[in-house]
Amino acid sequence: MRCLFLISGLIGLNVPGVAAAQTGGPAWQPMAFHDFQVPSATDPLQSLIWPDVIREANATMTTELKRPLDGRNARVTALSSSYKDGSRTIIVSIALSRQCDSGANDKDAEIEPSICPVRVAVLDGNKLVSITTATGCYVDHEDPDLPAKNRSDDTFTRFDRASGTITLRTVVGGKTIPSCSSTMVIK
Repeated sequence: MRCLFLISGLIGLNVPGVAAAQTGGPAWQPMAFHDFQVPSATDPLQSLIWPDVIREANATMTTELKRPLDGRNARVTALSSSYKDGSRTIIVSIALSRQCDSGANDKDAEIEPSICPVRVAVLDGNKLVSITTATGCYVDHEDPDLPAKNRSDDTFTRFDRASGTITLRTVVGGKTIPSCSSTMVIK
């Protein structure tokens, strides 16, 4: 399966949850938040899609930082959404890891997304058929300490079966970030 990563500047919606009729395509789906600290052999995000990132975070915690994990994983979080396409399941996920290029971290800076690995996995039942990696924008929407205008920040996906594409977009402070909009063709 070959995937092509295309930047799409045409995705300019500014409000999360805008009806699909206004965009001429499928509805946008907000990505769900996942924390991998509790190990799971049955979670495809942990066992099939991000095991290398979890292993790297665990190794950093135990060997570099000399902190015990006590049967847990180091803190790795991810965003994901999934779609059914016949017998296949398509899982789109973004992991916040050491591989990310994080935005500004000054206390006076505006919230910025982190540029992180995106993996699109195609499963047939429990079998991983293919996985494609690109980059995308990760925004933390689970932090209650965020400013009020950023509590609805999120990354959204949509799957268009007719064109075989997954499209991502990220909203920060109520505005779509054009550099975070991308489309991946899945064939």
